[in-house]
Amino acid sequence: QGWSKNRWAGLIVRFVDTHCHLYYRPYQQDYAEVVRRANAAGVETIIVPGLDLPTSQAAIRLAEEFDGVYAAVGVHPGDVDSFRPEQMAEFNTMLLHPKVIAVGEIGLDYYHRKDNLQYQKDVCNQFLQLALDHHKPVILHSRECLIDLIALVQPFQQSSTDRVLSGVFHSFEGDLRDAEVVKQLGFFIGVCGPVTYKKAHIKHELFSKIDLSKVLLETDGPFLPPHPFRGQRNEPGYIPLIAEKIAELQLCDIKDVANQTTRNVENLFFPDQLS
Repeated sequence: QGWSKNRWAGLIVRFVDTHCHLYYRPYQQDYAEVVRRANAAGVETIIVPGLDLPTSQAAIRLAEEFDGVYAAVGVHPGDVDSFRPEQMAEFNTMLLHPKVIAVGEIGLDYYHRKDNLQYQKDVCNQFLQLALDHHKPVILHSRECLIDLIALVQPFQQSSTDRVLSGVFHSFEGDLRDAEVVKQLGFFIGVCGPVTYKKAHIKHELFSKIDLSKVLLETDGPFLPPHPFRGQRNEPGYIPLIAEKIAELQLCDIKDVANQTTRNVENLFFPDQLS
Protein backbone atom coordinates (compact mmCIF):
# COMPACT_ATOMS: atom_id res chain seq x y z
CA GLN A 1 0.00 0.00 0.00
CA GLY A 2 3.02 2.29 -0.30
CA TRP A 3 1.56 3.77 -3.49
CA SER A 4 -0.78 5.95 -1.42
CA LYS A 5 2.15 7.72 0.23
CA ASN A 6 3.65 9.10 -2.95
CA ARG A 7 1.35 8.70 -5.92
CA TRP A 8 -0.54 11.95 -5.33
CA ALA A 9 2.32 13.88 -3.71
CA GLY A 10 2.61 16.24 -6.69
CA LEU A 11 -1.01 17.32 -6.40
CA ILE A 12 -1.61 20.31 -4.18
CA VAL A 13 -5.27 19.43 -3.67
CA ARG A 14 -7.57 18.34 -0.88
CA PHE A 15 -9.86 15.35 -1.05
CA VAL A 16 -12.69 14.41 1.31
CA ASP A 17 -14.07 10.95 2.03
CA THR A 18 -17.66 11.81 2.86
CA HIS A 19 -18.59 8.28 4.01
CA CYS A 20 -16.41 5.78 5.85
CA HIS A 21 -17.40 3.45 8.72
CA LEU A 22 -14.06 3.80 10.47
CA TYR A 23 -15.34 2.09 13.65
CA TYR A 24 -15.93 -1.23 11.82
CA ARG A 25 -14.06 -4.33 12.96
CA PRO A 26 -11.71 -4.48 9.91
CA TYR A 27 -10.17 -1.18 11.07
CA GLN A 28 -9.86 -1.97 14.78
CA GLN A 29 -6.18 -2.91 14.73
CA ASP A 30 -4.87 -0.04 12.57
CA TYR A 31 -7.43 2.76 12.27
CA ALA A 32 -4.85 5.43 13.16
CA GLU A 33 -2.63 4.16 10.35
CA VAL A 34 -5.62 4.20 8.00
CA VAL A 35 -6.19 7.87 8.83
CA ARG A 36 -2.48 8.61 8.38
CA ARG A 37 -2.44 6.90 4.95
CA ALA A 38 -5.51 8.89 3.93
CA ASN A 39 -3.82 12.14 4.92
CA ALA A 40 -0.71 11.12 2.96
CA ALA A 41 -2.91 10.60 -0.12
CA GLY A 42 -4.39 14.10 0.23
CA VAL A 43 -7.61 13.00 1.96
CA GLU A 44 -7.65 15.56 4.74
CA THR A 45 -11.22 15.05 5.92
CA ILE A 46 -13.19 11.87 6.66
CA ILE A 47 -16.88 11.81 7.61
CA VAL A 48 -17.92 8.80 9.71
CA PRO A 49 -21.68 8.04 9.73
CA GLY A 50 -23.32 5.98 12.44
CA LEU A 51 -25.63 3.04 11.83
CA ASP A 52 -27.34 2.96 15.25
CA LEU A 53 -26.88 4.52 18.67
CA PRO A 54 -23.65 2.68 19.66
CA THR A 55 -21.92 3.26 16.31
CA SER A 56 -23.01 6.90 16.30
CA GLN A 57 -21.31 7.23 19.67
CA ALA A 58 -18.25 5.46 18.26
CA ALA A 59 -18.18 7.90 15.32
CA ILE A 60 -18.08 10.81 17.77
CA ARG A 61 -15.18 9.24 19.68
CA LEU A 62 -13.21 8.96 16.44
CA ALA A 63 -14.04 12.57 15.57
CA GLU A 64 -12.72 13.63 18.97
CA GLU A 65 -9.49 11.69 18.39
CA PHE A 66 -8.57 13.10 14.95
CA ASP A 67 -8.74 16.71 13.76
CA GLY A 68 -9.85 15.78 10.24
CA VAL A 69 -12.51 13.26 11.24
CA TYR A 70 -16.16 14.30 11.66
CA ALA A 71 -19.24 12.32 12.69
CA ALA A 72 -22.81 11.85 11.54
CA VAL A 73 -25.41 10.19 13.75
CA GLY A 74 -28.47 8.18 12.86
CA VAL A 75 -30.08 4.77 12.38
CA HIS A 76 -29.49 2.79 9.18
CA PRO A 77 -32.60 1.12 7.68
CA GLY A 78 -30.98 -2.25 8.27
CA ASP A 79 -30.71 -1.45 11.99
CA VAL A 80 -34.20 -0.10 12.71
CA ASP A 81 -35.03 -3.14 14.86
CA SER A 82 -32.53 -1.87 17.44
CA PHE A 83 -34.07 1.61 17.50
CA ARG A 84 -36.19 2.70 20.46
CA PRO A 85 -38.12 6.00 20.53
CA GLU A 86 -36.49 6.97 23.82
CA GLN A 87 -33.12 7.03 22.01
CA MET A 88 -34.14 10.24 20.23
CA ALA A 89 -33.21 12.24 23.33
CA GLU A 90 -29.64 10.94 23.04
CA PHE A 91 -29.52 11.67 19.28
CA ASN A 92 -30.72 15.20 20.01
CA THR A 93 -27.88 15.65 22.48
CA MET A 94 -25.27 14.21 20.11
CA LEU A 95 -26.29 16.67 17.40
CA LEU A 96 -25.14 19.50 19.66
CA HIS A 97 -21.57 18.17 19.56
CA PRO A 98 -19.33 20.52 17.50
CA LYS A 99 -17.96 17.68 15.36
CA VAL A 100 -21.33 16.12 14.52
CA ILE A 101 -22.06 17.66 11.13
CA ALA A 102 -24.93 15.56 9.75
CA VAL A 103 -27.73 13.10 10.42
CA GLY A 104 -26.96 9.70 8.93
CA GLU A 105 -26.76 7.10 7.74
CA ILE A 106 -30.54 6.95 7.41
CA GLY A 107 -32.89 5.93 4.64
CA LEU A 108 -34.60 2.86 3.17
CA ASP A 109 -33.40 -0.58 2.07
CA TYR A 110 -35.72 -2.91 0.18
CA TYR A 111 -32.92 -5.29 -0.82
CA HIS A 112 -32.35 -6.85 2.59
CA ARG A 113 -35.80 -6.42 4.19
CA LYS A 114 -39.30 -5.98 2.80
CA ASP A 115 -41.27 -7.12 5.82
CA ASN A 116 -40.85 -3.86 7.75
CA LEU A 117 -41.16 -1.19 5.07
CA GLN A 118 -43.55 1.03 7.00
CA TYR A 119 -41.35 0.96 10.09
CA GLN A 120 -38.31 1.84 7.97
CA LYS A 121 -40.24 4.83 6.63
CA ASP A 122 -41.42 5.85 10.11
CA VAL A 123 -37.88 5.82 11.53
CA CYS A 124 -36.47 7.61 8.51
CA ASN A 125 -39.12 10.31 8.82
CA GLN A 126 -38.22 10.89 12.47
CA PHE A 127 -34.58 11.44 11.55
CA LEU A 128 -35.41 13.66 8.57
CA GLN A 129 -37.37 15.86 10.98
CA LEU A 130 -34.51 15.74 13.48
CA ALA A 131 -32.12 16.98 10.78
CA LEU A 132 -34.45 19.81 9.86
CA ASP A 133 -34.83 20.80 13.51
CA HIS A 134 -31.05 20.93 13.98
CA HIS A 135 -30.29 22.58 10.61
CA LYS A 136 -28.13 19.57 9.64
CA PRO A 137 -27.81 17.83 6.27
CA VAL A 138 -28.69 14.14 5.90
CA ILE A 139 -26.71 11.19 4.55
CA LEU A 140 -29.24 8.96 2.81
CA HIS A 141 -29.01 5.23 2.14
CA SER A 142 -31.20 3.79 -0.60
CA ARG A 143 -31.19 0.32 -2.07
CA GLU A 144 -33.88 -0.74 -4.53
CA CYS A 145 -36.12 2.02 -3.16
CA LEU A 146 -34.98 5.29 -4.68
CA ILE A 147 -38.43 6.47 -5.76
CA ASP A 148 -39.89 5.84 -2.30
CA LEU A 149 -37.00 7.60 -0.57
CA ILE A 150 -37.36 10.63 -2.83
CA ALA A 151 -41.07 10.67 -1.94
CA LEU A 152 -40.16 10.73 1.77
CA VAL A 153 -37.76 13.63 1.30
CA GLN A 154 -39.99 15.80 -0.89
CA PRO A 155 -42.38 17.04 1.86
CA PHE A 156 -39.38 18.42 3.75
CA GLN A 157 -38.53 20.52 0.69
CA GLN A 158 -41.96 22.16 0.87
CA SER A 159 -41.65 23.32 4.44
CA SER A 160 -43.63 26.35 5.54
CA THR A 161 -40.48 27.68 7.20
CA ASP A 162 -37.43 29.11 5.45
CA ARG A 163 -35.51 25.91 6.16
CA VAL A 164 -35.43 23.01 3.75
CA LEU A 165 -33.61 19.71 3.97
CA SER A 166 -30.24 19.22 2.31
CA GLY A 167 -27.98 16.21 2.00
CA VAL A 168 -26.51 13.47 -0.15
CA PHE A 169 -27.86 10.29 -1.69
CA HIS A 170 -25.00 8.04 -0.62
CA SER A 171 -23.63 5.45 -3.09
CA PHE A 172 -26.19 6.63 -5.62
CA GLU A 173 -28.07 3.72 -7.17
CA GLY A 174 -29.92 5.57 -9.93
CA ASP A 175 -29.29 6.60 -13.52
CA LEU A 176 -28.99 10.02 -15.13
CA ARG A 177 -32.76 10.61 -15.11
CA ASP A 178 -32.95 9.77 -11.39
CA ALA A 179 -30.00 12.07 -10.73
CA GLU A 180 -31.87 14.96 -12.32
CA VAL A 181 -34.75 14.44 -9.86
CA VAL A 182 -32.31 14.39 -6.93
CA LYS A 183 -30.60 17.54 -8.22
CA GLN A 184 -33.99 19.28 -8.41
CA LEU A 185 -34.39 18.49 -4.70
CA GLY A 186 -31.10 20.28 -4.07
CA PHE A 187 -29.34 17.09 -2.97
CA PHE A 188 -25.89 15.81 -3.85
CA ILE A 189 -24.95 12.53 -5.52
CA GLY A 190 -22.44 10.26 -3.75
CA VAL A 191 -20.04 8.18 -5.84
CA CYS A 192 -18.09 5.17 -4.51
CA GLY A 193 -15.57 2.64 -5.77
CA PRO A 194 -17.90 0.70 -8.15
CA VAL A 195 -17.65 3.58 -10.65
CA THR A 196 -14.15 2.26 -11.35
CA TYR A 197 -15.42 -1.21 -12.34
CA LYS A 198 -15.25 -2.10 -16.02
CA LYS A 199 -18.91 -3.17 -16.37
CA ALA A 200 -20.47 -0.27 -14.40
CA HIS A 201 -21.95 1.19 -17.58
CA ILE A 202 -24.87 3.05 -15.97
CA LYS A 203 -22.50 4.74 -13.51
CA HIS A 204 -20.08 5.58 -16.30
CA GLU A 205 -22.81 7.30 -18.27
CA LEU A 206 -24.12 9.15 -15.21
CA PHE A 207 -20.76 10.45 -14.02
CA SER A 208 -19.64 11.43 -17.49
CA LYS A 209 -22.65 13.76 -17.84
CA ILE A 210 -23.59 14.99 -14.37
CA ASP A 211 -22.45 18.43 -13.27
CA LEU A 212 -19.52 18.07 -10.86
CA SER A 213 -21.09 20.72 -8.63
CA LYS A 214 -23.48 17.99 -7.41
CA VAL A 215 -20.97 15.18 -6.78
CA LEU A 216 -19.42 13.98 -3.51
CA LEU A 217 -16.64 11.37 -3.26
CA GLU A 218 -17.03 8.53 -0.75
CA THR A 219 -15.53 5.13 -0.05
CA ASP A 220 -18.22 3.48 2.11
CA GLY A 221 -15.20 1.78 3.69
CA PRO A 222 -14.60 -0.97 4.53
CA PHE A 223 -16.98 -1.89 1.68
CA LEU A 224 -17.00 -1.23 -2.11
CA PRO A 225 -13.27 -0.84 -2.77
CA PRO A 226 -12.27 0.67 -6.12
CA HIS A 227 -10.28 -1.17 -8.78
CA PRO A 228 -7.61 -2.57 -8.37
CA PHE A 229 -8.52 -3.37 -4.74
CA ARG A 230 -11.77 -5.30 -5.31
CA GLY A 231 -12.16 -8.02 -2.73
CA GLN A 232 -9.94 -6.22 -0.22
CA ARG A 233 -10.68 -3.83 2.61
CA ASN A 234 -11.54 -0.35 1.37
CA GLU A 235 -10.09 2.73 3.06
CA PRO A 236 -10.20 6.54 2.71
CA GLY A 237 -6.77 6.69 1.09
CA TYR A 238 -8.32 5.21 -2.06
CA ILE A 239 -10.50 8.28 -2.69
CA PRO A 240 -8.04 9.60 -5.34
CA LEU A 241 -8.69 6.45 -7.41
CA ILE A 242 -12.38 7.33 -7.53
CA ALA A 243 -11.53 10.94 -8.37
CA GLU A 244 -9.21 9.73 -11.13
CA LYS A 245 -12.04 7.75 -12.73
CA ILE A 246 -14.43 10.70 -12.48
CA ALA A 247 -11.80 12.91 -14.15
CA GLU A 248 -11.46 10.36 -16.96
CA LEU A 249 -15.24 10.26 -17.46
CA GLN A 250 -15.58 14.05 -17.31
CA LEU A 251 -12.57 14.62 -19.60
CA CYS A 252 -11.01 16.93 -17.03
CA ASP A 253 -8.04 17.06 -14.67
CA ILE A 254 -8.14 15.22 -11.35
CA LYS A 255 -7.39 18.57 -9.69
CA ASP A 256 -10.72 19.87 -11.02
CA VAL A 257 -12.51 16.90 -9.47
CA ALA A 258 -10.71 17.36 -6.14
CA ASN A 259 -11.33 21.10 -5.99
CA GLN A 260 -15.01 20.96 -6.98
CA THR A 261 -15.98 18.01 -4.79
CA THR A 262 -14.19 19.52 -1.80
CA ARG A 263 -16.03 22.79 -2.41
CA ASN A 264 -19.27 20.79 -2.50
CA VAL A 265 -18.42 19.29 0.90
CA GLU A 266 -17.83 22.76 2.32
CA ASN A 267 -21.15 23.99 0.94
CA LEU A 268 -23.11 21.04 2.32
CA PHE A 269 -21.45 20.14 5.62
CA PHE A 270 -19.53 23.26 6.65
CA PRO A 271 -21.55 26.26 5.39
CA ASP A 272 -20.87 28.26 8.56
CA GLN A 273 -17.13 28.10 7.91
CA LEU A 274 -17.35 29.60 4.42
CA SER A 275 -16.38 33.22 4.12
